[in-house]
Amino acid sequence: LNMYAYKLKLINSYKPVEGLRGKLGLPMGLNMYEMYPFWYRFFTELKFEVVHSPFSTRKLYQLGQQTIPSDTVCFPAKLMHGHVQKLIDDGIETIFYPCLSYNFDENLGDNHYNCPVVAYYPEVINNNMKDIKKVSFIKEYFGVHRPNDFPQKAYERLALHFPDLTLNEVRMAAKKAYAEQEAYKQKVIEKGNEIIEKAEKAGKKIFVLAGRPYHIDPEINHGIDKLISGFDVAIVSEDVIAARMSRFRTHVLNQWTYHSRLYAAAKYVTTRKDMELVQLVSFGCGVDAITTDEVREILETENKIYTQIKIDEITNLGAVKIRVRSLLAAIDND
Repeated sequence: LNMYAYKLKLINSYKPVEGLRGKLGLPMGLNMYEMYPFWYRFFTELKFEVVHSPFSTRKLYQLGQQTIPSDTVCFPAKLMHGHVQKLIDDGIETIFYPCLSYNFDENLGDNHYNCPVVAYYPEVINNNMKDIKKVSFIKEYFGVHRPNDFPQKAYERLALHFPDLTLNEVRMAAKKAYAEQEAYKQKVIEKGNEIIEKAEKAGKKIFVLAGRPYHIDPEINHGIDKLISGFDVAIVSEDVIAARMSRFRTHVLNQWTYHSRLYAAAKYVTTRKDMELVQLVSFGCGVDAITTDEVREILETENKIYTQIKIDEITNLGAVKIRVRSLLAAIDND
């Protein structure tokens, strides 16, 4: 009953299909963990063989470590240097890693931005990795939040790199990409609902492990999902729970898609006795200075316990075990 494990399996099910236009590499990190179905279908339909860098490891992190310009950025962002370097080392000649100011609009917040790091990290990669000059690096700005405009804009940007592309091809590929993303989202929600139903029947506690899409990365979460599962609780992710909520008023400017889900998940958890929320926070995440206070307030206003787990490149989970045991003990005493 582990949603994190299911998501990894789902992403891994997208296998490369040989294409006439050759290989196109996507770095598997940050927002790509959630948007891979979209880009995979889009470029596969455009006759590219879509490949992604492997899931993160310590070795992969070290591969790009020397090109990280600032040690204060979050660990998930630091990992992107290794992912891009791995694609280059594997002989991939074209790498697609777009800038995305906006995410899909889920109608949960005042706006639907990506956080600045997720949105613009391709610029950091382009300006700090010397080897990026060896490949064709596509980092143009795309707007997936506007399905009607997307085909035309995507065509204009991609035609600079692939002159043989046609607008009609891009339109057809975009249509299938949006359908693929929606299908992926529904699979995640259905699996989440299934986990919740099974937990209810078995009388198990349900933990909402609330973070970002990239927190399913094994090197980022260090196996926290498996550790918590070991306490005989079911695990679902914040997007599954957020899908059950409508927009509501918050005390902060609710303008980032990922963070809107956190607030919605916290609000829903307050309506369930069998649910608890554990928030995963990456060291160096500036926006979480805001989200942690808001999530805490939403939970504690309804007498729910707020539990936060901070994660970075350090892999020792001793403190996490203590946190989880303390939470379970507090629930039992309640």
